[in-house]
Amino acid sequence: MFRQSPFLLVVVVVLSPRLTHAEGVAGQVKKAVERCTLDQPGTAPFHLKATVMPTFDRDTGSGRTGQVEIWWASPTRWRREVQSAEFHQTEIVDSTHDWQKNDGDYLPEWLRQTEVELIKPVPPLSEVLQQVKSAEVHNFVNPANRSVSQVSISWVTNTGTTEDHNISRSSILLGSTGLLLYAGGLGWGGEFSDYAAFHGRMIARIVKVAEPQVTARVITLEDLAEVPADFFNAGAPDNDPHPIRTVLLDETSLRKNLLPAEPVAWPPLQDGPLEGNVTSEIVVDRQGKVREVGSIVCENMALKDAGRQWILAMQFSPFVQNGVPVQVLSQITIPFKTIRPAGVEIFESARAYFERGRLVGFPASAGKPYLLKAEFDAGNKSGAVAKGRYEDTWLSETQWRREGWFEDSHYVRSRNGDKLYQLAEGPEAAILQFVLKVLEPIPATDTMQEADWRIKRDTVNGLSAVRVLSGYESPEGKLDSEQARGFWFDDSGLLVKSFFNGLEGRRSDFQDFGGVRFPRRIDVLKDNSLAMRISVTGITAPGEIPTKNFEIKGHSWQRAFTSEVR
Repeated sequence: MFRQSPFLLVVVVVLSPRLTHAEGVAGQVKKAVERCTLDQPGTAPFHLKATVMPTFDRDTGSGRTGQVEIWWASPTRWRREVQSAEFHQTEIVDSTHDWQKNDGDYLPEWLRQTEVELIKPVPPLSEVLQQVKSAEVHNFVNPANRSVSQVSISWVTNTGTTEDHNISRSSILLGSTGLLLYAGGLGWGGEFSDYAAFHGRMIARIVKVAEPQVTARVITLEDLAEVPADFFNAGAPDNDPHPIRTVLLDETSLRKNLLPAEPVAWPPLQDGPLEGNVTSEIVVDRQGKVREVGSIVCENMALKDAGRQWILAMQFSPFVQNGVPVQVLSQITIPFKTIRPAGVEIFESARAYFERGRLVGFPASAGKPYLLKAEFDAGNKSGAVAKGRYEDTWLSETQWRREGWFEDSHYVRSRNGDKLYQLAEGPEAAILQFVLKVLEPIPATDTMQEADWRIKRDTVNGLSAVRVLSGYESPEGKLDSEQARGFWFDDSGLLVKSFFNGLEGRRSDFQDFGGVRFPRRIDVLKDNSLAMRISVTGITAPGEIPTKNFEIKGHSWQRAFTSEVR
């Protein structure tokens, strides 16, 4: 029995992208980055101190806790101290002199990246501005007031080797105020929030970097006070003769130092692709040992742990720059090839379950025109429970209209031929978009990567089902509310349960329509408490409908950045 609770106000940001002139966006990026960069000419001398801790509770045992403190007089005169449980570094730069003292022989990449991003969010700015000019650019529009809420810029760089092709993805995300929300590429980037003014700059007081992710919180940002006369003395005699440096290297150059090793013994796989690549960012220390492995990208994520262990076991001859050993940050790609184990259940691909789920459980798959009506109960802005309406008019794959009403809000998505339309009106439009997604939650196959999904046998209300899941799941089986997406199909292929945005959708009371079984009731649950109930009140023939009903003049829509089919 589920616990009853007040119906939740479920908010989903509605995104409507449109292309923007790249030259203009390059100017926007330059302005945003310079506005939040401390390490540049013209910045007032400052003292900054930040604490660093794992972002997620699941990573508390990672040892990624530390502190960063910076005393900055100018771009060529500063002092910095970084510290973690196993490493402590003091560095002083004064003009062309660089003094460094290290307690430990390896500077963790997460700590290095943190101290950089705190004062210089986009280190390779000139390179990024060149890439932006030919990047894919989209505006995200708030449907309630049609204002631009975010600008997304993304591009791909070819990496890897001749034998093992690979790419590196980079992106910039700007908020409605022009501030930097996210920036990232190979070896740099982070998430930026909690901005505050400092002498004409807007500085993020919370910066999140690396994988597993850490959060740096600025606890002090103030004018640089008077310091001792030798505070910036980069000529002191007790410095380390070989300072620690981290160098970004392409994969081809990295592989030149890779030492021979035994072939990888990949474990058998019960489902998913048997051949493909494992890719990750890595950091190699000055002795040639792999010290950090980033997020694993693999055509079959069942090999994620095996791939990580193999990468960690790699050995390189030391990398030397100007006669001095350096740490190296790069990307590595490993091909895999394995077999199916004997005597285990073999599952189909995630794509196959998704396509069958649509075929057996969504009315449009029947190929018959219909008008479906539904009602739902949800919480409004004042917290009271109110009733909303939904209609789905379907004539064909290229002529349909989905529409919802709630309080004084209205949301429509429609198609007429090759043209798509979207209209959002009122403060509760996001709830209506959420209703559309709950009714048809299976992701479009053109937006999915097979490697992201894991498949296993499970049960729903005591009945056998196949679970198709992506995102993080704890060892105890708890799904991450932000990252995890899951879909449960019964033995006939019917979707009986879904999970996304931390909400569970349970589908029941199935009714036949032209050979398709669709749910007359969908309960949306948050932590086992009822958050929304959608009830289908009827499905009938639509009758004669003018073509103009499928057009919304002035509200053309380009489908992008959504996994929804309609």
